[in-house]
Amino acid sequence: MGELSQRIGKKLEHYGNSIFQHLHWEILAQDVQIDCIRTAHKNVKSSHKRTHGVDILAGYYNPFTKRKEALVIECKHREWSNFIPSNLSVWIEELCNTIECASTSPILTTYLEEYTLLGGILLYNSSDGKYDTERAVNNISQIKVPRRRHPIMIYLADNNRLEKWYSFNAEIAKIEQNSVENKFDIIYPSVGGSTWDRLPVVTPTYLFSDYILASYIKTVDIPNGTEKVDIKVIFCFEHITDDSLKYLQDMINELQLESRTDRHQEVHFYFYPETEKEIDHIKVSFTKIFENKSTFKYFLMDNRRLSRIYYES
Repeated sequence: MGELSQRIGKKLEHYGNSIFQHLHWEILAQDVQIDCIRTAHKNVKSSHKRTHGVDILAGYYNPFTKRKEALVIECKHREWSNFIPSNLSVWIEELCNTIECASTSPILTTYLEEYTLLGGILLYNSSDGKYDTERAVNNISQIKVPRRRHPIMIYLADNNRLEKWYSFNAEIAKIEQNSVENKFDIIYPSVGGSTWDRLPVVTPTYLFSDYILASYIKTVDIPNGTEKVDIKVIFCFEHITDDSLKYLQDMINELQLESRTDRHQEVHFYFYPETEKEIDHIKVSFTKIFENKSTFKYFLMDNRRLSRIYYES
């Protein structure tokens, strides 16, 4: 993913170096111009648009659908004053138009091959450091995009999401260094959780979800030698409340995270608190809800440049 990181880095500056480093996606194409084949696609002057620019075409394997899928990634590095509903609506509509023409473009067909093009991701980074989370949420809620006969899946990642991805990648790197065979896998449960797939790839569905399940094995020293420990990991990206902690408890029970190996096991939680109040809540509520779980540990992450700030168990 080095080329992808470098390419996005030029668009998004300091966020770009490691956003996608450990997702196990593949660059299929970048900086490609394709012909516009639909007269309904207009440019800013309301005349017919002749071409579309594809910043990045990225592919990955989806264990849920058992196929290779692809997304068009559009990068916007703009001043915070540009992050308004009208601009967001235009950017998303432009991305949808690009995807419509890309799906049948002879140029992109040579890159897609066995991949199925599903949709796209709009990446936005504030170039002046004035990003405001509350205003971002409000502006995103006001986005208006015309309905289409064939719906297109579009994801939007702003500074808040980019920061979490930065931290997520950095933590995977640390975990891999301490794991057996430098291996870190994402858990993909089947319906009902009866079977699992474990793969290093992080699909967009997981990347934009509130929770990511993963696992790895590490070796620890014991009095008579070493022992392998099976670590289950849950990354929690949503705001932490008693209800969300209870949901985590139900998830652990439903997926039987503590009963799938004969090795010593631990369950690690990574939280991304945004206020001191939320940090205090996690400390109190986590200990209360999981008071009988001595092998459960949690990590609190810093939401600015997102490195681990401290650890509690």
